Amino acid sequence: MIAKAYRLFAFLGLMITGAMFIIGWKYDAAAPIENYGFNMGIYAAFIVVHIVMTMPAFKKAVYGPRAGTPVERQIYIVISIVTFLAVYWFHRPVPGFEYASPDWLAFIGTCAVLLAAFAFFEFANFEMLDSLIGMPGSELSHTVGEETPLFTEGTYAQVRHPMYRAGTLMGLASVMIHPQAGQLLFALLVGCSFILFIPFEEAQLLKARGEAYREYMRQTPWRLFKGIW
Repeated sequence: MIAKAYRLFAFLGLMITGAMFIIGWKYDAAAPIENYGFNMGIYAAFIVVHIVMTMPAFKKAVYGPRAGTPVERQIYIVISIVTFLAVYWFHRPVPGFEYASPDWLAFIGTCAVLLAAFAFFEFANFEMLDSLIGMPGSELSHTVGEETPLFTEGTYAQVRHPMYRAGTLMGLASVMIHPQAGQLLFALLVGCSFILFIPFEEAQLLKARGEAYREYMRQTPWRLFKGIW
């Protein structure tokens, strides 16, 4: 029963970024400009928690022999979902530009967000999502260590971080739905956090996988956007 409840919670949680961008982030022309700092502060706190939980030293200190197991992944998923929901719940409206999005543009933007979400989970069926969230009895996926396969085919043969590319495009596409300052702020925060996390993650991958990841970097030189970076 607990496992089923966790599975439902985690699956719904995987959808929250897309849902937030479609529903929209807060905007108010009369809001104090200080709200920009507040929103960036709570988002930075979320990112710090997220990064710390991915650090091998933290995993070893907190989980010991359970590091790299489904239990660790489950805790990581729950904390990530709850803290991101907290960002959405507590963020404040910001002032700045706002335009009325015509229905046709909002429609295209919604389709683009859904397409980016599909690209983010293009590897997935329910069995693979179970691996991603660490369901009991499933094999983990998407870890930095050699305990999981290294993805090198499909979109991973085009760029090394196609999921981050999709997440970045999801945020930017959402500005067509809600062309206002608050939406753009969080689209940029999410996109920049993906970009800035790449060197940190790749350092972990090189340390854990060594020559296998170096060879992959040589075969696939682009990180996020082919021909650009």
